[in-house]
Amino acid sequence: MAAKSQSKSSSGKSTRSNASTGKDVKGKKKVTVEEDDPDDETAVLAFKVLSEEQTKKLLTLEVEDMQKELCEIFKLKNYSTDLQEASTLDYYTGAVWWGKEQGLNPQQLSGLFTVVYNLFENVKEQHMNKVDNLKEFKAVMMGIEPEYPDVKSAGLDFFSVAQAKAIAQYINTSLFQHYNLYQFMFTHTQAEEIIGTDLSIEVAKPSTLPFPPPLHEGVQDDMYASFIATPPPTPPPVEGAEDTKSDQETPKEDEPTVPDIDAFNDLTVDDVREVIESVAKEMLGGLQNDLAAKLREKENNIIQRINKIHKVSE
Repeated sequence: MAAKSQSKSSSGKSTRSNASTGKDVKGKKKVTVEEDDPDDETAVLAFKVLSEEQTKKLLTLEVEDMQKELCEIFKLKNYSTDLQEASTLDYYTGAVWWGKEQGLNPQQLSGLFTVVYNLFENVKEQHMNKVDNLKEFKAVMMGIEPEYPDVKSAGLDFFSVAQAKAIAQYINTSLFQHYNLYQFMFTHTQAEEIIGTDLSIEVAKPSTLPFPPPLHEGVQDDMYASFIATPPPTPPPVEGAEDTKSDQETPKEDEPTVPDIDAFNDLTVDDVREVIESVAKEMLGGLQNDLAAKLREKENNIIQRINKIHKVSE
């Protein structure tokens, strides 16, 4: 449950809250907010979600160890398969690492994380819209080095104005610019995919079977199939197949027999010579005409060149 704003500008009275940590049904860490005595004038948001020991320890860790520590603090055990837990852990880790890079002390880092945690829980648990969450953020940031003494602090008075501007810019770029994406993720159920793998295992044969022959006695497949392997059995003859085969082999009596006639037996030498001469004339006549035309063309070209030489010499 997200923490409510610590001050209201309309009433002019400041309210403060103390948070106690507990576990919800899923085993995740939650922050419950209890109202303090309204007469108390100091309200600090530091060490509400992260204790002082946890904050100091996080400041000494690298990013991978910091992620593991936050995973143990908030009981995020399924972050490797659950998208919501993964995004929550990623956002918390990014916020703590950013605070460490800014050189915040443990009190400031814990206060920053309280703000980040409350705003993120407003999206995650309460499904608060963007406008209302921006109002919550504005109310929390009030009272940091106020210009007027009647403006009460919301619990972050240990920040300077420059640090407050940097925090506002970071939360804007990390949360509010992706607000619709976070809303969609926390309001829809993640689809489950079951991935299976078929594994084929070849087991040893029983001991009752004979041992296979040694490898040095191995032969190629074609050699084995041609000379060693037992040939397949011959299929039994089908009844009626022989009768049909004999019927096909016997010539039909109705078909007339054509006698073998050799057309070249009656040809004489003169006939063969005449046939060859006629075929040669048909095939080589055109070739002879083409050669004669090319020779005439070359002859004309040579004569033209000779005439040009005579003209130049004169």
